Amino acid sequence: MASQRATTLKAHFDGSKQDLRPILTSLNGDNSWLMSFPCPAAERAKLGKAYYHVVSDAWLAGPAIALSRWLIHLSLPSNPIARDGPDVEKLACEVEEAAASDDIVPGENKPSSSTLHIDAIFVNFHYLDHCHEATLRTFDAKIPIFATAEASAMVHAWKHFDTIITTHDLDPEGESGSWRDLHPGAPLPAWLSVFRLLGHHELNFATAIVWSSDADTHEALLYSPHGICEDQATLQAFLGKMDPSFSVLAILHALKDSFSWGWRTTLGVSGGLALERMAKPKYWVKTHDAPLAYWGLIMLRVIDTFRTLESGLEEEKDLKRDLGFDGLPRKPNLIEVENGGCFVLE
Repeated sequence: MASQRATTLKAHFDGSKQDLRPILTSLNGDNSWLMSFPCPAAERAKLGKAYYHVVSDAWLAGPAIALSRWLIHLSLPSNPIARDGPDVEKLACEVEEAAASDDIVPGENKPSSSTLHIDAIFVNFHYLDHCHEATLRTFDAKIPIFATAEASAMVHAWKHFDTIITTHDLDPEGESGSWRDLHPGAPLPAWLSVFRLLGHHELNFATAIVWSSDADTHEALLYSPHGICEDQATLQAFLGKMDPSFSVLAILHALKDSFSWGWRTTLGVSGGLALERMAKPKYWVKTHDAPLAYWGLIMLRVIDTFRTLESGLEEEKDLKRDLGFDGLPRKPNLIEVENGGCFVLE
């Protein structure tokens, strides 16, 4: 994977110069990401770095165990490419070194080898495969945490991180129609924001990450690892009522259907297609779709059914035919990033 990352980064920086794009690096082959957002040119020169690096929902160091390993125990199918915070720091450094080799950042402003490259950690959900204490404790305590209210309370209790900021939830009935008002505050830069769209159940949320490449150009990532129903007021308000205008660059969503004790927990390919049709993203990045190993009494009735995009499109076509619509449904641009691989969101 190191050679794939090097080739991808070199191709991007050779062709982009000052027009940089966001980069996603898979940290565990499932749902942990290094999200690298280009700094505005003025900040690039001042900070001596090309990207603002965010670690999202890091689960790297061992299984996720709640209450007891005899009750809830989840493990990844293979070892993550990054096993701890220092490993993720090296991946962020790779991006900066690749950018520096193409003179993206003026040479006299390049940071020293002791500079932290990870700028922030996002904890978008409080279940232990998203908010994993053993993993997060391996990150430098100086890195600021931006977390949902539930996850923030958990991280505060560890007494490890110096700065913990609680992110906002979009209120579809609120007076403000601006997504800018949902910015969590410093030290997150004004040109990058993160907030949550609540759904019908705590599992079925979406996280909106909005990146502004300039004063008039705004692009969003919609991260919904378990899916969010299309009829949710928060989702409809975000996509249809928020100002200033933005485009959805990518959704991050699973293909698999998941059930726990007969209750659907992950909306799978059908939910992803519904979200894709609403948001009209350039990319659908597959996430939280690995064949996890479940152990423990509570996990005995967790069932994952692995799906393909093609099977979902067939179901969508049949449904539309039953409703009197002809023609083939449009095929989304599905992207799969392997464990340790990276992808540039052009």
